[in-house]
Amino acid sequence: MTQRNSKIKKGLLAVVVIGALLGLFSVFSWMGTDYALHATSDQTFCGGCHSMKPMQASFLNDKHGGASTKGVQALCSDCHLPQDNYVSYLYVKAKSGAWDVWKEFVLGADDVDWYAKRERANEFVYDSGCLKCHNNLRTGSERSNKQFVAHKPYFMGTTEKTCIDCHSVGHKDLEQELKRHFGPVTTTSVSSVK
Repeated sequence: MTQRNSKIKKGLLAVVVIGALLGLFSVFSWMGTDYALHATSDQTFCGGCHSMKPMQASFLNDKHGGASTKGVQALCSDCHLPQDNYVSYLYVKAKSGAWDVWKEFVLGADDVDWYAKRERANEFVYDSGCLKCHNNLRTGSERSNKQFVAHKPYFMGTTEKTCIDCHSVGHKDLEQELKRHFGPVTTTSVSSVK
């Protein structure tokens, strides 16, 4: 019986040790993933690419970025990735991140028409990000007649407009930064905007 008890104790010890190691692995994997997601979500990381310098500069001049008087600063991912669920967030982050790296370092980003892309800003900004921070907008709008009238079609779903269609936020004076970095708008840019 002692041999059998010894085997049972060794088996239990092995299960506990394996469980503890798996638990530690899970915790450290989660911490590493969380660190990597945050490290690749701010203006320092995103602005590291040459083509993103004007966006970084205009973001730092905006109240949602470096010019915040409230001490709150949005991350690039807060606006440019969906915030409605974690799976969607991770999928879009991986997909757009892979494309951005490929475009910047393999294909080259010199041919990107940033002026034309501004006209389609609602394709690159997610309302779920706006509503994550402005989470009391619906109830606040109901208390303020001016806000209520302005946002009623949005919350009732009777408009296709997105937040960025009405609110120019996130990148103060972006056009001036684009001109400073890439030069003035060309006729190609103007014709591709229309």
